[in-house]
Amino acid sequence: MTDDVRKVRAGRRTVEVHRPGKVLFPGSGETKEYTKGDLVEYYRAVAPFMLPHLRGRPLMLERRPDGIDGPRFMQKNTPENYPDWISRVEVAKEGGTVCHTVCDDSATLVYLADQASLTLHRWLSRVGRLERPDRMVFDLDPSGEGEDFAPVRTAATLLAELLDELKLRRR
Repeated sequence: MTDDVRKVRAGRRTVEVHRPGKVLFPGSGETKEYTKGDLVEYYRAVAPFMLPHLRGRPLMLERRPDGIDGPRFMQKNTPENYPDWISRVEVAKEGGTVCHTVCDDSATLVYLADQASLTLHRWLSRVGRLERPDRMVFDLDPSGEGEDFAPVRTAATLLAELLDELKLRRR
């Protein structure tokens, strides 16, 4: 086996990781660089914590094959070359369907790392109940780069108080 392919055990499967030394996050000065192999190891380490939030939910993937400084693209449709053991769900859309990847196990998570999937956007609903979301996300960000973060903290505090008043669970 060359340095270009490494076999990684993930759950009950062995997944090939291609070009594990490829830099995805370049370092500079005192900042460490991170490779695809590092991403694979990170995904393996966090799988027990991450999978409960991904399992059974369609994904849209942000992929950066040339690393964080290269072009990115959003992938909804699962390519035909993905292994058949990776779960999928076909979802209707205007004029047809889209076949989303579903990450149900650590092997799929490792495979997605090999594909340089840096951000996994999970649906707020599950397979079999796509029209009935069981999660809600409040995305609180400053309005621009370098903006004061104080209004975000205030909004988060007010939102927490409202959720408590409504007796809604927070995670």
